This record gives sequence, C-alpha cells and structure tokens, in this order.
Amino acid sequence: MEDKSAPPNVGKVVAVRGSVVDVRFDGHLPVICSVLRAGDGERVVIEVLAQSDARHVRGIALTPTQGLARGMAVTDTGGPLKAPVGKGILSRMFDVFGHTIDREAALTDVQWRSVHRAPPPLARRSTKSEIFETGIKVIDVLVPLERGGKAGLFGGAGVGKTVLLTEMIHNMIGHQNGISIFCGIGERCREGEELYSDMKEAGVLPHMVMIFGQMNEPPGSRFRVGHAALTMAEYFRDDEHRDVLLLIDNIFRFIQAGM
Repeated sequence: MEDKSAPPNVGKVVAVRGSVVDVRFDGHLPVICSVLRAGDGERVVIEVLAQSDARHVRGIALTPTQGLARGMAVTDTGGPLKAPVGKGILSRMFDVFGHTIDREAALTDVQWRSVHRAPPPLARRSTKSEIFETGIKVIDVLVPLERGGKAGLFGGAGVGKTVLLTEMIHNMIGHQNGISIFCGIGERCREGEELYSDMKEAGVLPHMVMIFGQMNEPPGSRFRVGHAALTMAEYFRDDEHRDVLLLIDNIFRFIQAGM
C-alpha cells in the first residue's frame, strides 16, 4: 500500500522536446509507466517511458507541454494511468484520463483500473470457433467475423467506414444484448459529437461507452486512449461476462501516434 504520510517524490524538468520530457529525480526514480504531473496546477501529465540512468527518466506528455520549462518541479504520482470501469460508465463519453466530456452528471459507481493490465493466460482463452453475426448480410455471407476475434475494415476517406461501424453497434445491442465500446483515435471533434447524437437518437446509448483521443490532442494521449478502451472492454468481458464489441476508429492513427 502507498504510504500517504510520505513526502511527495519531486523532480525537476531537464529538457522539453515537443511531447518528450526529461526529468531528474535525486531521490527515488519513478518506475516505467508511472504518471508524473507538472506545470501550473499540475495540468501537464507525463507518462514515464524509460529510465535513462540512475537519476533521469524520459517521459511522453499526454497533454500539451506549453509553458513547461527547465527547472520546473515535477511530482511523481506513484501510480500508472487509470481508466474508470463499472456499470456507471455506460452511456457516457470519456477522454484518455477517464474524465467525462459529455457535460452530464459526475461519475458514480465506478472503480479505477490501470490501463497496463496483463492479458489473460493462454489456458483461459476459448478454443472454439463461432461466427459473430453482425446482422449485415453481405458481411455475414462473404466475410464472416469470428466471435472473440479481430477484424480490420480498410477503405479511403468518406467511403462509409464509420457508417458501417454505426450499423454494427445497432445490431450488437439490438440482437445480441451486448455492450459496444467506441474508441475514437485521431477523430475530428465533429465526428464524435455526431456519433453521440445518432446513438442517443437511436436509443442505444444506455448500452454503449465512448472514449476519444481527438485530432487536436497530443500523440501520447491518442496512443493511450486505445489502452483505456481495452481496459473498459476487459471489465465487461471478465467481470460482467457480457459480449463486448470494441470498435476503434481508426487504428492507423493509433499507430501514427505510437510512432
């Protein structure tokens, strides 16, 4: 357990190169994947990527680094990035930090889990192969999807990829009584707002969770939002034993952000 009475572990910014921040700690060196906070009101959130030597860590900022300068204090939170899980996240819209962005009431009935969870062991994974019925005849006949599997949807700009995903969400909730999680990575703000409005109108929002790392957010944020969405999906799969359809739009921008 973390000792609340211990003094905070504080370091100093050594260098800032865009989203990459080097920090010196003279005391305890933060572990990899720890979250650091810096700047006015500790608004700048940095995730430790590597330990350069016995005194320095290199981190990636998940928020803009404007105003961050050499010599500024950096506080080690002592824990990793966390995502909210539980029934309370249904019908809500989140950012990478688990903050709600739908202007609705505050979150209740949720737990916070690390986004860096180990996958289930091979022995626990299912070996049977079943078809996941999307309800879209051309997909089910020509390119059937496997239950518990992964599938990629490739196409140019404006050809209807997001429309197809929206249709799959409708069918998943209507026919399979499952949960859909939509993760927007590098999406336009307009697209997120339109999807939210469409889902609300269609009445499927109570069985859905949306999480966005939008186009105007730093690459660190766009990369980690995928892990946050997976953490939410794993909760519904493992704790609630529900069928979960996790849609990521789009994976190319996830890879780009990770570069």
